[in-house]
Amino acid sequence: MKVKERIQKHLWYYISFVVIQILGFFWVMLSGAQTQAQTIALFATTGLYIVWSLTHQYIHHHLSPKIVVEYILIGSLGLTFSLLLFNI
Repeated sequence: MKVKERIQKHLWYYISFVVIQILGFFWVMLSGAQTQAQTIALFATTGLYIVWSLTHQYIHHHLSPKIVVEYILIGSLGLTFSLLLFNI
């Protein structure tokens, strides 16, 4: 399958993923100096990323324990980086 065909097939997934990340970013930014609200926003965005990714994997591909662990680790890495970046 060509790259263009793969993108078109999964376009809804990619758009949704970008929207989730942008909304999470704005949620953190709009929280201002409220570190508790920022932390909740980061955990919620990470959780939504993991759930959305696993759902996509289950529907369109093969969901295995290895894939689950990979998405959880990537989400955790992003969360850790974000917590450090925002000094939370």
